[in-house]
Amino acid sequence: MARGGKILLVTGGVVLLLVGAKLALGLFSKVDDKTLILEAVKDGLKASKEGRPGGVLEKLSASLTVNGEGTPGAKSQIADYIKRLKPDVEFKSLEPQVFGDEARIETPATMSVSILGMNQSVELKNVTITLKREDSYEYLIFPKKAWRVSDVQVDVSALDMFNGG
Repeated sequence: MARGGKILLVTGGVVLLLVGAKLALGLFSKVDDKTLILEAVKDGLKASKEGRPGGVLEKLSASLTVNGEGTPGAKSQIADYIKRLKPDVEFKSLEPQVFGDEARIETPATMSVSILGMNQSVELKNVTITLKREDSYEYLIFPKKAWRVSDVQVDVSALDMFNGG
């Protein structure tokens, strides 16, 4: 066998071993839903504070609603908002209630941003975040379930100060 063929064979074998190991780990390391939900929310909050919209957008469902209303085109607005203002959101409590493929977090929150060098924050009394377990992929090839935010219930009038309103 030629040298190039051997390298290809070895590389293919290594890839198959890695795929097999990943599948085996997936079968044996089941993480509970509450842990997965908390990871998703905390990762999204961290990405928001750092101004990384991609880290937030991947946690949002394609069917995201705010106060029960559809949000066409909202993802580009959310991305712009996160890049510009780097909102720091703190939830007073992160205790998800899980009901099958849906979960809910109800909590007061504080959102802070820096506008023109001035820190501004607002208290949000009643925030309800609904998450749904959706199909996703890890490394673009391994199917998995991911918890994504599908609805946010919040008094949006409290956020007017961030929009100049």
